[in-house]
Amino acid sequence: MLRARPPHLFALSACLAGCMMGPDAPELAATDAGITERESWSPAALTAEEAAAARSAAAALGSEELVAWWTRFGDPVLDRLIARADRTNADLGQALSRVRVAQAQLGVAEADLWPDIAAGANYDRIKQNFSQLAAQGVDTEPYSVWAYGLAMGSWEIDLWGRIRRLIEAANQDLRAGVDDLRAAIVSVRAGVATTYMELRTLEARMVALESSVSAMEQTLDLVSRRFAAGTTTQLEVNRAQANLQAEAAQLPGLRSSYAQALGQMAQLCGTTVDEVAKELGQGAIPAAPVAIDAGIPAVLLERRPDLRAAAERYSAAVSRIGAAEASKWPTLSLSGNFYISATDFSGLGDWANRAYSFGPSLTVPVFTAGRIDAQIASARAQAELAFNAWRSVLVRAVAEVDSSIAGAVLAAESRDRFGRALLSAADTERLGRMQYAQGTITLDHLLDLQDELYSVQDAEAQARGLAAQSAVALYRALGGGWQDVAPLQDEAMKDAANATGSSPAGAASRDPSAAKDSR
Repeated sequence: MLRARPPHLFALSACLAGCMMGPDAPELAATDAGITERESWSPAALTAEEAAAARSAAAALGSEELVAWWTRFGDPVLDRLIARADRTNADLGQALSRVRVAQAQLGVAEADLWPDIAAGANYDRIKQNFSQLAAQGVDTEPYSVWAYGLAMGSWEIDLWGRIRRLIEAANQDLRAGVDDLRAAIVSVRAGVATTYMELRTLEARMVALESSVSAMEQTLDLVSRRFAAGTTTQLEVNRAQANLQAEAAQLPGLRSSYAQALGQMAQLCGTTVDEVAKELGQGAIPAAPVAIDAGIPAVLLERRPDLRAAAERYSAAVSRIGAAEASKWPTLSLSGNFYISATDFSGLGDWANRAYSFGPSLTVPVFTAGRIDAQIASARAQAELAFNAWRSVLVRAVAEVDSSIAGAVLAAESRDRFGRALLSAADTERLGRMQYAQGTITLDHLLDLQDELYSVQDAEAQARGLAAQSAVALYRALGGGWQDVAPLQDEAMKDAANATGSSPAGAASRDPSAAKDSR
């Protein structure tokens, strides 16, 4: 007759089943890395007036979404190139594969909570040496043994939370992998935009150079006609010829740089240079946004995927401390089997031939030569390492935002100044050509004016390109451009958006804050 178990035994069992060794990972804040919290961004490279003007301009635009920041440049070619990179970039494919690996590893960790049960069957033909029994008349002829059944290997009961801590760590590793994918998305999209600005800048510089060469050809033609008329010397003809050739000699260097940038774009888009060249066509340098709302510094912790990934890896390392500490305590495991065995095949259906064994085992670490303590110390050191890695990422992220804000503001100012300078230089060169034709200035003076015009044209094109690239750098530093999880290299790429959906901890996995609250 079975006796009822006392209620306190059930309570003890429930308590042990819910016990978790080790610390819970704390919610990380900027102050944990020694960085003072700020209400707004104030780059040291900007004067107080420049910083205030930048904030005012951004505030006038209102809060903006960074999901598809590249559309603010208003360039459909750029939009198409980013869409192509989303589909075919190899780095994004690798990042997605790493997410799938982490998802599978989470499934492996979760399986340890459950017993492994295997079904099997076997047949043996046995002949034993029963010489003494044979002398007594016992039959020693060979016989058969048939058997089939179920076997459960050693199943650890997770009394101290070792397995649950490992599941927790695997879950956090998965979330870190998803954020790594998001960081790759940010990097690839920003890389495409930056390279696109470089290509358009080089195109503008080549146009400016070709325009300058054309003007110098006209000058050489004019000097040659004057030489033929006997109003100038061979020295001036040679001077104009040398200037023309020196100017034209810069074109191969620009074309070489363009070819390199084109190859880089093809690599980012996962296609050939010919395909990228067809997609590019002809176009101008996209105008950088008037102002960019950088938001408040505290938002950076949630928006930058590399920061989120580093925080998740720190949480995973902390969870593994608990798994290591649980090894110091007794391990309770269950094992057993059930089978039917018979010496005749027809006996396999006879319930009377059943056999089974089932029972617990308790293992207590008595002497491990310090191995468990060393494992705990190693786990704590790994958590410290992960924290310092997170701190390094945070410090770099804050510095990147500060420098990118300053770079965007100063690049826009430089662009505007060069734009005004170009108007003056172009008008000055036009007047100089008229005066040289009238004979009121020397050839050297005209050539100087043409050199100055080309220098300003080249600098102005570079300033416009730098302003656009600086805006891209700021969007990248702010962590924009991953929230839509848009890269769909194939149908399977959609798994990235719900990479943790197959896990029992799926809801928490998709929302890191929810996972931490659940602790």
